[in-house]
Amino acid sequence: MKNKKGIIIACIFIVIFVILCIGELLYHKVTENSLPEYLEGYDFNEESKTKDIDAKYKDVTVYKKDKTEVNLSDFKDKPVMILFFNENNEDSIKVLKKVNEMYPYYKDKIEFFMINVSQEVNEKIEEEVELEIYYDFYNEASRSYSISEYPSMIYIDKTNEVFNAKAGFTTTDALEANLDILAENF
Repeated sequence: MKNKKGIIIACIFIVIFVILCIGELLYHKVTENSLPEYLEGYDFNEESKTKDIDAKYKDVTVYKKDKTEVNLSDFKDKPVMILFFNENNEDSIKVLKKVNEMYPYYKDKIEFFMINVSQEVNEKIEEEVELEIYYDFYNEASRSYSISEYPSMIYIDKTNEVFNAKAGFTTTDALEANLDILAENF
């Protein structure tokens, strides 16, 4: 009889502990206070807000900061990830920083074509990211791809076929999945 009582008491404590843990998670999610230390770094609110965009491969010309021309065809037969971003758009900068964090893992497998659609060169952004930033000074590239929302990501395989194109904020997981496919990380 004592053994059954001990098991019941242990089960009650476990249930109470689980309820308290769930309550703490919900409290932090609802109040958006800082998370407990063991959950720091996990973003409960990260949600993909992308939509498909219709994109076909088109050779475009963009420019380095010094106005040197660079063509997408310079990367022919290589997988390319294009990111159209606007430095004045918060979601664009978040996605650019995510791509920058992943860059060291993919730089030997994928060409990154980060295109700032702003007409100005932002030195601060160039200092914060390791990626080469290109500029669409004459809006040729964004017009060619009919880009109207930022950020917009276009993934082109090594046969120059667009296999995915999305506009809007993307999650880290979705970005990584597309880069894995592009890099053929299977």
